[in-house]
Amino acid sequence: MNVQVACTLSGSLAWISDALPGSRHDSWCLSESGALEGFPPGSWIGDKAYIGKDMITPVRKPAHRGLLDWEKEFSTAVNRIRYVIEQVIANSKTWRVRHTGYRRPFATFPETISAVIALHFYATR
Repeated sequence: MNVQVACTLSGSLAWISDALPGSRHDSWCLSESGALEGFPPGSWIGDKAYIGKDMITPVRKPAHRGLLDWEKEFSTAVNRIRYVIEQVIANSKTWRVRHTGYRRPFATFPETISAVIALHFYATR
């Protein structure tokens, strides 16, 4: 299963997508989730899996040369911001329903994770 996560720059969980098939690429799952609808291009930050999605991403190293100094500095700055979302993702993986083995029929996982997400947002508001 693939779940897309968005947070604020302060590290507050802002949104989690419903579970999508895990055999798909992250950029496809992002498109299917509809998370970017209504936001101007270039206002989101993501990892290299989202290059080409009008997101701010670290610079990918070209095959024919190393990264230039400004590219390294840019990637470092982006990754310092991305660190926040990686912490939010790590925290969500510690939730009991995601941390332990899923003990219900696997077909019910999407409904279960949706309920857990709803309960999380209800508890934090």
